[in-house]
Amino acid sequence: MLNVFSLDNVGIARGRLIQVEVDSPQVLIQSNPVWVDLESPTSEEKNWITSQFGMAIPENAVDEDLEESARFYEVDNGEIHLRSDFLIDDADGPRNLRVAFIVKNGVLFSIRDEDVPVFRLLRLRARRTPAFIEDAKDVLLKLFDADVEYSADS
Repeated sequence: MLNVFSLDNVGIARGRLIQVEVDSPQVLIQSNPVWVDLESPTSEEKNWITSQFGMAIPENAVDEDLEESARFYEVDNGEIHLRSDFLIDDADGPRNLRVAFIVKNGVLFSIRDEDVPVFRLLRLRARRTPAFIEDAKDVLLKLFDADVEYSADS
């Protein structure tokens, strides 16, 4: 599933996330996204990202085996790659889910295998609160902030 978010930069709603319906690769780039969230992305969705942003999503982006050198690195073209675990506290008990992030040209790309409560929480807050988000780095920091809060509550 491909979730694309742009920033509302008009008037009182400035700094709120707006979800954009994407049904083609052309709409993807025209939406001027600040955050592209890929949940269990299909090969077609991955191809859209590659064709529109010139970025390939690594096949092992959300693998469980995570060496220290793969947690954070920068590619020669300026892409920043991060991998982190996010808590999911469901009926089966608490567990971690690996999420990969790539920041390229002011856009945050998140890649994950399933829904994460923290992501829903951030989207809700960012839709309701003016001036909550300024850029892609803000989205990333707010996700980590929400994860700390969610983990403490759990």
